Amino acid sequence: MMVGRVARIAFGAAPMLALFVVACPKPHDAAPPSKAARTATPAAKAPSRARVHPMKPGEALGGPNATGRPGDWVLENDDVVFVVDALGRGGGFAESGGNIVDAADAHVRKDELGQLFTYFGTFPRQGVYTAISSREEPDGTAVVEARGHELYEAGVEVVTEYRLAPGDRALAIRTTLHNRGDAVVDGLGLGDAIQWGGVDKFAPGKSVGFKGPSESAFLGGLGRFTSYAITSTEGQIGAISGGAWSDTEQKRTVTLGPGQSVTYERILLVGQRPDVSSLVAELAKASGAPVGPVAIALVDANGRAVRVARGAKAIVATPSGEPVMTIVAATDGESFGGELPEGDWTLSFAPSAGRRGNGTKVPVVVKKGAVAKATLAVTDVGSLRVGCTDVSSRVLPCKVTVEGTSGTETPDFGPSHVAAGAKNQLFTQGDARTVALAPGSYRLTFTRGPEYAAETMDVVVSAGGTQTVAQALRRVVDTTGYVSTDFHQHTMLSADAGISTTDRIVANAAEGVEVAVATEHNVVADLEPLVRELGLAPMLVEIAGNELTTDASKKPWGHANVFPLIADPHEFRGGATPVRDRTAREVFADVRALPGRPLIQVNHPRSGSNGYFDQLGFDRRTGEGTAPGYDPAFDSLEVWNGRNVEARTKILDDFFALLRTKHPVTPIADTDTHGLVGHEPGFPRTWVRVTKDDALDQWDRARSDDLVRGVRTLRDVVLSNGPFLQVTANGEPIGSIARTKGGVANVKVRVVSAPFVAVDRVEIRAAGDAKAAKSFVDVVPKKDESGAMVAEASFTIRASSDDAFIVIASGKRPMRPMMTGDEREIAPWAMTSPIWLDADGDGESLGR
Repeated sequence: MMVGRVARIAFGAAPMLALFVVACPKPHDAAPPSKAARTATPAAKAPSRARVHPMKPGEALGGPNATGRPGDWVLENDDVVFVVDALGRGGGFAESGGNIVDAADAHVRKDELGQLFTYFGTFPRQGVYTAISSREEPDGTAVVEARGHELYEAGVEVVTEYRLAPGDRALAIRTTLHNRGDAVVDGLGLGDAIQWGGVDKFAPGKSVGFKGPSESAFLGGLGRFTSYAITSTEGQIGAISGGAWSDTEQKRTVTLGPGQSVTYERILLVGQRPDVSSLVAELAKASGAPVGPVAIALVDANGRAVRVARGAKAIVATPSGEPVMTIVAATDGESFGGELPEGDWTLSFAPSAGRRGNGTKVPVVVKKGAVAKATLAVTDVGSLRVGCTDVSSRVLPCKVTVEGTSGTETPDFGPSHVAAGAKNQLFTQGDARTVALAPGSYRLTFTRGPEYAAETMDVVVSAGGTQTVAQALRRVVDTTGYVSTDFHQHTMLSADAGISTTDRIVANAAEGVEVAVATEHNVVADLEPLVRELGLAPMLVEIAGNELTTDASKKPWGHANVFPLIADPHEFRGGATPVRDRTAREVFADVRALPGRPLIQVNHPRSGSNGYFDQLGFDRRTGEGTAPGYDPAFDSLEVWNGRNVEARTKILDDFFALLRTKHPVTPIADTDTHGLVGHEPGFPRTWVRVTKDDALDQWDRARSDDLVRGVRTLRDVVLSNGPFLQVTANGEPIGSIARTKGGVANVKVRVVSAPFVAVDRVEIRAAGDAKAAKSFVDVVPKKDESGAMVAEASFTIRASSDDAFIVIASGKRPMRPMMTGDEREIAPWAMTSPIWLDADGDGESLGR
């Protein structure tokens, strides 16, 4: 990976951070530990003072992840700007204000960071601030100081100071914990929780988007407009990283006796450009290592100068040819460049901004004070314009997957959460989408979720031209009477997701989701007005909801979704039900008392520290939790969360235990999506039986209530990432009670899917002792007149007592190329909600 060897190669045999430590001022120095972000040439005059002030209306940053609002604290100089949120607000997993919520280049002013707050060794232990002050010091440094206490130990005072000096691109952060109580406090760690937001994280020695532990010179993030890096003044920074977050660990074990204190410091850097080299250069300068400027000009095949477009990318490699960094043009211009550590390098043009290089690697010698110049030959700009219609030429949102063929590289349009271009996929809103694409041969795959057939087309993008394609898509899977839903989704409003609210809506429409629920963490959000503003109301309904998130409680009990709700912009977190340090029984009682009695859905119950069944000791023998505060009266259970197929198997056993012990709930499949590519909305989804499944632009509260009825009462649902199932037992549909005849139920199954969804097995599973003559059958679907693939199967099931069963359809062939990842995760799989069997003829079965 290009960034994997930065620390070792770019800084020579001696690690850069060893020099960095030597150069760092002591804690009492007024200047930040980093003197980063000088210009490529010596400054003609001293930089102006840094400033701090409350944000005024109209001063909010741009960018898809900006959350700063009037009243928040702004720290800025001529180069960078940071926003610390005001008291009493909090957001995401931060339990108070006083934390970094935005950071950007002062000229571009586009934020892509989620948030950064203190992390004391065990998530979500953190500082909870009760006072914020600011000052500007005589040397021009601006300071914001937040004071409060530790989340669980009120006697431990927490003071965090944010310092920004003139001319620096780095914010110095210093946190002190002081035990003002009478008892020893142990089990603490020192670090920060980082929600990366709209950037892809990386670290030296790790690939972009890595997960797991790291120990390196810095931890970084690459976005579309800027880049970020965090490091410790001690020279190395450890971390544990997940999908879109990192918990840094500067000290893992801290014990504070009465009266004792401990301080730790770190540096948050904003790069000049969305590339690796801008971060490396700033950190090198901070360590005292020499850097020099590089200027890159572009020419066409005839040697004529070519104007540079924003996003043009050069690869920086060692003389032996190993790529280690990138330089990306942040603006349009006559040339582009940056700074590199002194030494010998080679430069080449990467396919970007619609151009392709000729493969030549140009050597440069970088020296401090001298501009190293390189000229790279590139093609003319190519572009692709794509869109979709239905068979009657009505414009449709869709997804387009672009693959390189005949030696052409597959493109990388950018971070995996941007609808206008995420990795190698484009999501259209309805109108055609145009994207710059380097000349070459490509295969385009057009899809719109599992109800439409995929269409494939080979195209050639010519230098200097635009290839225009309008593809008609045919809906082949008839789901009349059902709506396609995804009840668990996140956006940047959750802080731990990088996708904007607009892009989330566009992606839902493109993937054929008809009803989506906004379930931000402890926030009630209503995206329906934005759906209408985007003109997508005929195709998509967004329902306001809330994911009850108890991570900050001393005794967390997990996560649960609540919907439909009414967002109140004047209330804290939109009027979300308080959850911290309250039991599930207390919280669920409050939810049930809300107008309309919203649905309560237990999410990912086997996810460990935030799993309802794991935290509250679910006992399969009784069908209830053993821990205090467990509430069995939830409506639905998230059996399938995203791509976690291993957990799905375990939760199915829990689901059957609920059925056997007369605790009927409805199974649900959701994505819990925080992104796009690799975390597609609607894969999986839940088809829910409703009274009216069309005219989505006429959706109202009565239809939301009908949806609730479909989940809570009818229980006629199909969980799927592709196949659609129709099942009856003795003529009774999914969710019903079927009376057995002589203890026998005849089960009829029909599986319908788009041609790219290859089903080869249908199976039946009972919750209790009922037995089918065959537990599974292998099937060979055949194409019908509509273009769908159809398979049918029959089972005979015998039940001596009341029981319930589900039907599962599956296939082994992964659904590529429109989905990527582990083959098991993207292979077709679907299941029904149960059909209950009434063996004794009393009209009831297992609590149903």
